[in-house]
Amino acid sequence: MPLLLIALLAADVGSLSGRVTLTGLAPKLANLPVTRDMKVCGTSKTDESLEVKDGGIKNAVVWFTDLTEKKDAKQVKQKLDQQSCVFVPHVLVAPFGSMLDVVNSDKALHNVRAQAGEVKLMNYAMPIPGHVVPTRLKKEGTFKVNCDVHPWMRAWILVLPTQAYAITDENGSYKIEGVPPGKHKVKIWHERLGEKETEIEVAAGQTAKYDVEYTPR
Repeated sequence: MPLLLIALLAADVGSLSGRVTLTGLAPKLANLPVTRDMKVCGTSKTDESLEVKDGGIKNAVVWFTDLTEKKDAKQVKQKLDQQSCVFVPHVLVAPFGSMLDVVNSDKALHNVRAQAGEVKLMNYAMPIPGHVVPTRLKKEGTFKVNCDVHPWMRAWILVLPTQAYAITDENGSYKIEGVPPGKHKVKIWHERLGEKETEIEVAAGQTAKYDVEYTPR
C-alpha cells in the first residue's frame, strides 16, 4: 500500500493510550504451593493475580464496549500454553469467533477447564506433551481457567465482541489503534482490582489519553 494512502487512512481514525497504575503499596502475595508432579512443576509458583512494576499494573484489559462491529476474526489465532504447570499467558484476550490453540507442553496430565458462571468455554483432558486442542471461541465472556489436576494453575480468557482492545504490559501501558472518531464507551478490567467504565472522545489523527488508578486490595 502506498505510503500516502496509509497516511490518509491513518488520518481518518484515532487511537487511545494510557497507563494503569496502583496508588500506594502493592500487597505482597504469597507464592502458591505446588502439591503434586513436583519433578515437572517445581515446588511453588508466583501468584500472578496482581503484578506491579514501578506502580504500573500488568494484565489489565481495556476495550471499547460500543465498537462491537464484528470484523472477520476467523483468521485471528492465539495460543494458551501450559509450561511447568503454569498457564501462559496468565491473561489472554481474543475476539469472538477467533481460534485458540490450547497446548500442553508438560510431561504431565492437565485438565483445562474455562468457565464463566454456568457457561463453559472448554473442558479438556490433555494427557501427553505436545497435545494441542484447536478451539473456536464462540462464546463471549470473562472465563476463569483452571486445571482440575493442579489447583494452583489459574488464568483468564476474555472473549470480546470487538477487536478494539488492549492488555497492559509490565509497565501498565497500553494502546488501541484504529479507533473511529467520536465519543466512545471504554471499559477496563482487572482480575483482582475489578472494573471501571468511562466515556472517551477520540479525534481523527489524534491519540486520546486515558490513565487509570486503582487502589490496592
